[in-house]
Amino acid sequence: MKKLLCGALLTVASSFTFAATPNVDPQFEKVQQLVAAKNFTAAYQELERLSKAGSAQATYNLAYLTQAGQGTKQDNAKAVQLYEQAGNKGYALANYVLAQNYATGGLGLTKNEKKSRQYLEKSASQGFDDAIVELAVVLFAEGKDASDKQALQKLDPLIKKGSYPAIHAKALYDISTGFKTKKEAPIKQGLASIQDLGKKGYIPALMAIGNMFVNGNIVPQNLPEAQKIFSALAQQNIPQAKQSLDVVNKLIAEKGKAPAKAATTKAKS
Repeated sequence: MKKLLCGALLTVASSFTFAATPNVDPQFEKVQQLVAAKNFTAAYQELERLSKAGSAQATYNLAYLTQAGQGTKQDNAKAVQLYEQAGNKGYALANYVLAQNYATGGLGLTKNEKKSRQYLEKSASQGFDDAIVELAVVLFAEGKDASDKQALQKLDPLIKKGSYPAIHAKALYDISTGFKTKKEAPIKQGLASIQDLGKKGYIPALMAIGNMFVNGNIVPQNLPEAQKIFSALAQQNIPQAKQSLDVVNKLIAEKGKAPAKAATTKAKS
C-alpha cells in the first residue's frame, strides 16, 4: 500500500500549480490604489467614508488599519471595537478575527476559549467558510461520534461546492479514522483527496504531502521529494514551508554523515 500511495504523491510533487489571486470589490479599488501607494492616511479616510455609508467591510478594514497603526494611531482596544461593529453588521470575517484573537490572546485580549468558540460559531452562522471548516475541526477534536456527525454535516455543503479547505479537513478526518479503525479504505479515500488538492496547488495539502514524505508513517520516507515540495512553497514565501525545508535539509545532511561515519568505523575495525 505504501508504494502505491507514494507513487501517487510523487505525481503531485511534479505537477502542482498555484491559484490565481481573486479580484477586488470595485468600491474598494481606490482604497487598494492608495494602499499600494503607501498613502495609508488617505486610505483610512476613504474607508471611514465607506463605513459611515454603511459598509461593514469598510468598518472591518478600518479595524485592521487601526490594529496595524497604518493611517491612524495604533490602538488595539479601538480595533477590537471596530471588529465588533463590523461583526454585528454581519461581516463574518470580523467575528472570525475576534475568535482567533480570543484563542491566542492577541489584540490585548485575555485568552478565552469560550468567547473564541462563540465568535467562531457566530462567524460560521454568518456563512464564513473558513469559520465553518475550523469549527468542524474543533468538533472532530472532541472525539465524540455526535461531534463527528455534526462536523461532517457542516462540511458537506462546502465539499459539494468544491471548497478546498473543507475537502482537506474531511480528508484528514478520513485518514485519522482509518488509522483508528485499522481500515485502509478511509485512508485511501483521504489520501486521494489530498492528492487531488495537491495537484491543484492547495498549499495545506502540499504541506501535508511534504510532511508525509518526511515522517514516513503513511508512505515511505522520501526526503528529496519533501525537499522539492517545501522548496517550491518556500519560494512562494510560505513561512511554514521555510521552517519545514530547514528541517528536511538537516535530516538530509545527517543522513549524508551517517554512511561516512559507518565507513570510518569499519576502516578502524
